[in-house]
Amino acid sequence: MAILRQSPLLLVNIDRSKLLSMRHMLSFLMGVWLFSTAIQSTQAQSTGPNDLQTTVLIAKLAPPGYPTSALQARVQGDVKITVGVRRDGTVESASITSGHAILGQSALQSARTSEYECRRCSEAVTSYSMVYTFRLEVPSHGQSHATPITQVGNHVTIIGEPPIITVTNYDPHSAFRRRSAKCLYLWRCSPR
Repeated sequence: MAILRQSPLLLVNIDRSKLLSMRHMLSFLMGVWLFSTAIQSTQAQSTGPNDLQTTVLIAKLAPPGYPTSALQARVQGDVKITVGVRRDGTVESASITSGHAILGQSALQSARTSEYECRRCSEAVTSYSMVYTFRLEVPSHGQSHATPITQVGNHVTIIGEPPIITVTNYDPHSAFRRRSAKCLYLWRCSPR
């Protein structure tokens, strides 16, 4: 309040400087908006009906199995596959890009035998990448023991149940002879 009584011109100068900075900010934002609008209209004009994006889709997935050796070894992880798809949807080639070798063979077999749909493909062979995720889970009580397979786009998830190791008919006295710690098997000691 003391500033208002002493110098009303100072307030006018402050308001003018704020007004100028607001004008500069407004003109800057307007320029950014006009620039982005111009880019969008240029992109819309260049995308005609013949310039639509090439798309490869999985028409029918051949279900991959979780390899028994991978279940026993408790191996899990991602396998990346690159598939070469012809215009008619048939597979020309398939190869493992990355992933565990045991899991890779199951994923590769699935990718080779799956059916694809190639939309607006202009090239003879179109490259398509897939990811197979192998995951181990112990089912909860009342849950199915079947291997669930889910697919979302080019990502396939396979859930396997690790085997439960059980020991049956274990008799500790018949299989091993117990010896004292001081014996160390260096000489013939009597069993304890």
